[in-house]
Amino acid sequence: MKHLLLGIFVLLSTFAHSQEKKIEKEEDIKRNNMPENAQKYLQDNIPEKSRKIRFYYETDGDKESYEAKFKFRKNRYSVEFNERGILEDIEVVIKKENLDRALRKKIDAYLEMENDRYRIEKIQAQYIAGGNNTEELLPGGIKKELTPDNYELIVATKNAGKLKKFEMLFDAEANFKSEREILRNSYDYLIF
Repeated sequence: MKHLLLGIFVLLSTFAHSQEKKIEKEEDIKRNNMPENAQKYLQDNIPEKSRKIRFYYETDGDKESYEAKFKFRKNRYSVEFNERGILEDIEVVIKKENLDRALRKKIDAYLEMENDRYRIEKIQAQYIAGGNNTEELLPGGIKKELTPDNYELIVATKNAGKLKKFEMLFDAEANFKSEREILRNSYDYLIF
């Protein structure tokens, strides 16, 4: 019985640890390979003057999704759908200097407290489907008065001499919510 409980504990801790890692694979696809619901949403909502429209199938080990990425009015958008084509979120890349100063200071304070060194590589304002503003976000584009539900950051860290990269989520008030380590597949480093 003692060995069984120990085995279950080890298995559960391994499973819990694996949930904190993100191994994302993104595959370029054609629009007609997306679920019909997603195609209809994109047809009705992507602004006509959008540029660089690309479509992707993604898996991160836990879930599968479809994503459309495009540029509109100097902003880079990402519109994500679940495997059934139901809208999950809309994300817009923002520059660190365009983030509200108080939010920026709060995020920097958290990162400084948790890491020896860090570098923010990307910030996205995230608008969750059914949340505050997804209906107002497209097709008109970003309006300054829209408040995102979350901020998703890609952060490179250095702690005790080890380099790691994380996807971190902060709420609308810049309170830390979660993080997942981003792992690269070993074949990403192959040179042909």
